[in-house]
Amino acid sequence: RRHPAIVAALLLLAHPSEGHGVMMEPEPRQPEPLYWYQVGCMIGCTCSGNGKESYPSPASVSCTQPGVPMLTKASELTWNAQGKSSMGEWNKYMPWRAPGTAKPLDSCGIASGFSPDAAVQYAHSFTSGIKQGMKGTELPAGKVTVWKPDSVVKASYRLVVNHGGGYQYRVCPKTESPTESCFHANPLAFANGKTTVVYSTGNTILLNAVDVTEGVQPAGHAWRRLPIPACNCDFGTSCQNNTIKNSSNSFRAAYTADGSNKAHGHCTFGLQFQAQHISDGSWADGYGYYVSTLGTEEKNKATAINGDPCGNHKDKTTCDSSSKNACTWYAAKTLCYSPKTTAGVGVCKDIKDETACGAASAKSGCKWHSQKQVCYPEQDEKADTSKVTGFAGTGTKDAELHQWWVEDELRAPSKLGDYILQWRWDNEQTPQVWTTCADILVTNAVSGAMFAGASLILHVLLVVAAAVAW
Repeated sequence: RRHPAIVAALLLLAHPSEGHGVMMEPEPRQPEPLYWYQVGCMIGCTCSGNGKESYPSPASVSCTQPGVPMLTKASELTWNAQGKSSMGEWNKYMPWRAPGTAKPLDSCGIASGFSPDAAVQYAHSFTSGIKQGMKGTELPAGKVTVWKPDSVVKASYRLVVNHGGGYQYRVCPKTESPTESCFHANPLAFANGKTTVVYSTGNTILLNAVDVTEGVQPAGHAWRRLPIPACNCDFGTSCQNNTIKNSSNSFRAAYTADGSNKAHGHCTFGLQFQAQHISDGSWADGYGYYVSTLGTEEKNKATAINGDPCGNHKDKTTCDSSSKNACTWYAAKTLCYSPKTTAGVGVCKDIKDETACGAASAKSGCKWHSQKQVCYPEQDEKADTSKVTGFAGTGTKDAELHQWWVEDELRAPSKLGDYILQWRWDNEQTPQVWTTCADILVTNAVSGAMFAGASLILHVLLVVAAAVAW
């Protein structure tokens, strides 16, 4: 008979899902781990759990006294690094501008990222009984990954949507309260200056990592910049036909159109930053905004609209002529979509009154929220969930689920004991902090193993019980 703690952990991990970024290995403790994060985050302030504007400000996320931006070198930045946006330095207070100083609502994220009372939100409906706003640190332990003290261990993460910025791995001993102060006090060092891109086919690409140690918290402990650049506009994609001079939509306007930023793939006006792997050709596909599937622009757009059968149509004429799937052209996003797919998200968001929202209900799945006075899609806003079923976390090799991920080598804690591991990703395009957690046992007794359970104590009890039964 299974121990109740084990059963509880297995139930919570039964139906994981998809989101913008997540730690893959060690295996997360959160069910549907990509939906544990927080919005409304700016440097020096506690995340508000509110806000989804294209150009958020400290005031819009209730950050009355933002911190001082500490990362100012273009080589350390990933978004609007030169301040050439028509909106100026609109993202100067985003979490990556002073890594580690934005204060999350919970160190392991809150379910759905948005507070239940947020004025505008895109809540995710969990399949495992998780309620919006639940704290990740309050979940029971999941699978326990076993490390030897002070050994070199592997951890990995993957992205679906590239919001720039960078990340750090930290731990908190289970003998202490899992607060951000505890994780802050126990960062894990990267074992070397390399990071590895791993494809589900088995191919690997070794990159030189860009680590930042100045202007970060905890002071002097390296954060690692995301390796992939997005396209050279505030949105990070769909800016290939716009320039600041000829566009009324600054969010999609390319920063430069004079050839100073070399075009790459569908990023006609260049990239947010010049990555070495792009310059030397070692990883030509390593760029973009919708990045669940790297490759051609067509693949990325198909991913962005969730496998929509209308997504292959590239202009209004062919889109409107495709009656088989009731295809509809959405000019603002320059894409073709079928009703009630995720592409309809933008249609609903652009509607400002109840009458128009109701009129769009049948065709685009829009619904009016009278209390919040917003029009929203009936399904969540997300980038790619069409092929994700049964994600268990640890380095899945199924190409139908995950095309690629990023692997780092870390130095394990030197002290024996039980820990919660945190992967924290501070964004630079958006006021978001993504946090995934896992359970770790540091011991000399077992090497490279995993077992399901809540802690070392439970493990010992099970071993003793088995011995008695024998």
